[in-house]
Amino acid sequence: MQRTSTKASSHATLEDGAINATSNLSSLQASEIGDSDEESMFGPQYHSHMRIAVIVIMIAFSIVGNCVVCWKLLRNHRRRRYQKAHVLFLNLAVADLLVTTVTMTSQTVWEIMGRVWIAGDAFCRVFKVIQTFALAASTYMIVSIALDRHFAIVYPLASCLAPSHLAAAAWFTSLIPSLPNLYMFRLVEAGVGLQYCASVFYTQKVDSPLPRQLYMTFVFLGVFVVPLILLVVLYGRILAEIWKQSSALKNRRQTASPFPKAKVLLFFG
Repeated sequence: MQRTSTKASSHATLEDGAINATSNLSSLQASEIGDSDEESMFGPQYHSHMRIAVIVIMIAFSIVGNCVVCWKLLRNHRRRRYQKAHVLFLNLAVADLLVTTVTMTSQTVWEIMGRVWIAGDAFCRVFKVIQTFALAASTYMIVSIALDRHFAIVYPLASCLAPSHLAAAAWFTSLIPSLPNLYMFRLVEAGVGLQYCASVFYTQKVDSPLPRQLYMTFVFLGVFVVPLILLVVLYGRILAEIWKQSSALKNRRQTASPFPKAKVLLFFG
């Protein structure tokens, strides 16, 4: 009788242990699911403190450097030493300041606040458009400078667009990879009083990863790859033209007639 009671108590203990282990496993799985949901909303996790420190340092250097450039260009304009190409450099400095004040500064504040969004759905979409627009504008302004130098060196006698028109084209082209963010980002309710500005690819269940891949490829091509190809082609042609002209000048010097020098020696001889 005593052995039977001992076996019963041991079975009860094992059952209680199994129940506790199952409940602990369930709670652990639930916490992991919650973490994965939060991670999937913003993409892979990273060290936020290190990211904030790096961004703050970049903001300081960018503000000081671009403000000095703007001050120099505006001072030359007042002293009537302002060249047409300076319009492009001034627009480039303004675009870089836009990246600093809009993209980098807002990203830092967003990180400090724990990526919680408090400005509503409309500004969430506009904010993401401005972020991409600032990056694209800075990149395409460099392309416009390359275009201006290309026409000045490769086609010096041909009429080309004014620098102000090239700058306007760069600002307008920057809207192309930016405007899709009006649809791609939206406000997400993550709990009582918790709202996030996140991409639809991280907040909605998508059957195929193809739409996200297409969108990321489109932005990557529009902001980085296409400008890079244009820069390589334009500056490659500039270097080829400079090499061609320098080689032609060197050949002319080598094949110059020696008769004028001979006449001078004969006259004074």
